[in-house]
Order: sequence, then structure tokens, then C-alpha cells
Amino acid sequence: MTNTTQAPTLDDLVQLIATRAAAHWNSDAKSALTRLLADVLGDYDAAYQLVEETGRKLLAAEYEEDPQ
Repeated sequence: MTNTTQAPTLDDLVQLIATRAAAHWNSDAKSALTRLLADVLGDYDAAYQLVEETGRKLLAAEYEEDPQ
């Protein structure tokens, strides 16, 4: 049987790391994931900004009122 799973794209990997980092309340874990993302992107400032933006989106989605 052939393995037909595909590796995630770079964009998928970046978004996954940013989401995991943004979801962490533990600052050590968040920092480690942000550094990992910086290694992937090659730019710490861009990684930090992406984590912050993702965090804001997660919070907005969490507190968004349900349409009725």
C-alpha cells in the first residue's frame, strides 16, 4: 500500500506554529514556538507579529457572539 499523505505546505506549517504559539498562555512555550516560527520564516519580527495577529484573531473568534 502506498502512503498518499502529503506534507503540509510551508504556509500550512507557518499557520500551525503561529496558532499553537498564540494559543499558549505559558510564556516559555509561546516564546519557544515563536523562535521556531522565526527559524522557519527567517525573521523574528515577522514571526512575532504573526503570532500576535493570530492571537487577536483567536480571541475575537472566541468572544464573538453567536448569531441568532
